[in-house]
Amino acid sequence: MAIKRKGNLTKEKILHFAKDAFYQNGYHATQLKSIAALADLSLGNLNYYFKKKDDLVEEIYRQFFTDIYHFIKKSAVTNPLEQFCLFQFMVYTIVLTDEHNKRFYCEIIQDKSNYRVMHGLMREKYHEMLGALGRSPEPLDFEIILLAEFGTRREIFLNFFAGNLHLTLDQLVYYLIRNTCKNLEVPPAVFENLMTFSHHFIAERDFSHLKFLA
Repeated sequence: MAIKRKGNLTKEKILHFAKDAFYQNGYHATQLKSIAALADLSLGNLNYYFKKKDDLVEEIYRQFFTDIYHFIKKSAVTNPLEQFCLFQFMVYTIVLTDEHNKRFYCEIIQDKSNYRVMHGLMREKYHEMLGALGRSPEPLDFEIILLAEFGTRREIFLNFFAGNLHLTLDQLVYYLIRNTCKNLEVPPAVFENLMTFSHHFIAERDFSHLKFLA
């Protein structure tokens, strides 16, 4: 038990310094050996927990997304569609209002979509939303829904970061959620209710303690 506890502490220590390095320097300019040095570990010790830089990225995303969903569920929001809309508002508010977070997020999405980074969690959430809509698509249909959703999402962000889409944060999230609702065949009236609910929730809650990198 003591060994396991020490291992967990070491893992969290690595993640702490990784987040700090990614925040200060971005994804591409940060190397595993520099994170190991910050954590006062050998590269071999770090590789025991995270073999690749992308393994660190995946864990950072997993913790961030899980923390946000935990906050939403603690606020007594149980509808999967409402949860997902709030999730998107909160993620992009936290990420895009801080230039260091924004740079890191941009670098990641240029290399891979969030679906690839957070494959398991995203699949689960889309199954939950479809279930709430009373739909149970065939496996192939489900894969096509995800590919359409995250392919479009990535292109929107690439154009947004390149300056080709002049959108405010609210406008960006609006179009992202609208795209999700179209892919899931959510009725327009339900979509409008989701947006109204999300705006009220965000305006009334303080979630400044939730962090992406720092």
